[in-house]
Amino acid sequence: MIHPLDLPPEPRPDPHGDPLALALVAEVLERPEGRDPERVARRAGVPRAEFDRRFTSFDACLVDTYERFIASFERAVGAAFNRHEEWRDALRAAAYAAGDWMGASPELMEFGSAGVLRTRNEMVRVRREEVAMFCARLIEQGREAAPDPSEVPEGASLLAVGSILNLLTQKLQEGSEVDLGEMVPEMLYLVLRVYLGEEVAREELRVSASGRVTENLEPGRVSSR
Repeated sequence: MIHPLDLPPEPRPDPHGDPLALALVAEVLERPEGRDPERVARRAGVPRAEFDRRFTSFDACLVDTYERFIASFERAVGAAFNRHEEWRDALRAAAYAAGDWMGASPELMEFGSAGVLRTRNEMVRVRREEVAMFCARLIEQGREAAPDPSEVPEGASLLAVGSILNLLTQKLQEGSEVDLGEMVPEMLYLVLRVYLGEEVAREELRVSASGRVTENLEPGRVSSR
């Protein structure tokens, strides 16, 4: 059984439909060293006065935008996790929800993982780590589902999240194509192997996003299907 997650309030305004938030993301990805509110307002198609009415500075807009996208992400992932009772099912649902959320707006995946690091804003760096902690809490619930919880290494969940985040960041910084739908089964395999054992982890490689058994896959070959 899982422990349902507390979800953040729905972000207002919705960042996905907020011209200033979307312009901020595009500006950070294009000019990570930039700090020009005028460029953000112009990109958003709104008067500079509208930017100044809502934000006191470029960094204030950056932090606010990041906070609202984090809330959107955690609500989507957490809601998917909470819909299940068994941890393995909940984790799978959460993983695919994360992939769908990022896949719907690939620029947000780059903004949230690699882009914010280039802004050199300490607050968003801290919040980036806190999102990793949120994901680790989903994984760590697997300790109770493990045949022998004492055999699960301390810090296993943080190590798993760190490895995934580092992989994504590296691929994005290299300009490599990232297909999260293809990566999810392999990621789940790596996590489940630690918590539930090799046999269960291998079984996960045959389970699709809908829970149906698919072709037989081997570890290390998921991304080449």
